[in-house]
Amino acid sequence: MRLLTDMRGDAAGGEGTQTLDIVVTRDDLRDEAAFRATGVLDLYQQLFPANERDSADDIVRWVLSEDVGRREQFTLDGREISYCLDSRCFILRAAQRAIGLGFFTYDHASRLVFCNYVGVATAWRGGGLARAFYREMAGMLDALFPGNIGVALEVEPFDRDQAEAVITDLEHTGRRQLAAEEQAAIRRLLRVRWYDALGHSVFCDARTKRPLCCRSPCLDPSLPQADWAGAEEDYWLMWQARTSAPPASVSSGELWQTTVEAIYVEILAKSLVAEAPQSRRDYWHYATSLVAQTLRQGAAAEIALAPCLAAADSLLLQRWRRLAIDLAI
Repeated sequence: MRLLTDMRGDAAGGEGTQTLDIVVTRDDLRDEAAFRATGVLDLYQQLFPANERDSADDIVRWVLSEDVGRREQFTLDGREISYCLDSRCFILRAAQRAIGLGFFTYDHASRLVFCNYVGVATAWRGGGLARAFYREMAGMLDALFPGNIGVALEVEPFDRDQAEAVITDLEHTGRRQLAAEEQAAIRRLLRVRWYDALGHSVFCDARTKRPLCCRSPCLDPSLPQADWAGAEEDYWLMWQARTSAPPASVSSGELWQTTVEAIYVEILAKSLVAEAPQSRRDYWHYATSLVAQTLRQGAAAEIALAPCLAAADSLLLQRWRRLAIDLAI
């Protein structure tokens, strides 16, 4: 357990000031009952829409019994395939109840930490609490995985023109309610802004400064094969090198390749196929082919790491803040 350094929070409902702490699975929480008792899975359900959530039972398996730093392997087409993951859930608590969560997976092969989810309950987001929580987790990850090279994550691409159109309409009409698609457009911008403010960079084309688009395979191999392509998603990949690590000896292009392979092959495809190697043989070939296609497209560009937001985005964010509309991200 770690106290959240120099940060206290006013409890929702006016219950007074409380000291906050962070607990982590398999260090402080060693069994399913203790994990569920924190209320973290209820918070997870509140923070993320159904289409973005993993099964609660899957999360329990990953953080407590499956992704535990143990080498796993399976045989496919006569070839031995192995991987080694360690997933942890960090829980920010007030009065023993979850008010924030962070779910990360460490890939031993690449030494990369993948950020699956981060969230803080709406009532507790003031005073920079979410940022302090994230930075505390980064320090705890460095202690857990001293060889890690940094943290990578996916963000949904935002459309600047679409976000500007929404903001302009709100300014002109004075309305306060946003339709679902308008909320999604603004949330994408705000999520990128949050990670950008934390010091993450985006993989981009060095010439155009446009973020590289990465195609994620379908996450559900049980769907009919004909539906896999329709369940793919586009993401930008963001990266933050470990603060205490020596300067990277690899190029941004090599780091891009490592990141793509770690997220979509080591963490995603291998763990999904390992559950049923023979029946998911076609899924393995589909997923690895899609990753190879992404890497080929990236190889055609000179890749750089850069801040994700341009000056025009900062002006757009200023206009959004002036509207004073509360939209959870």
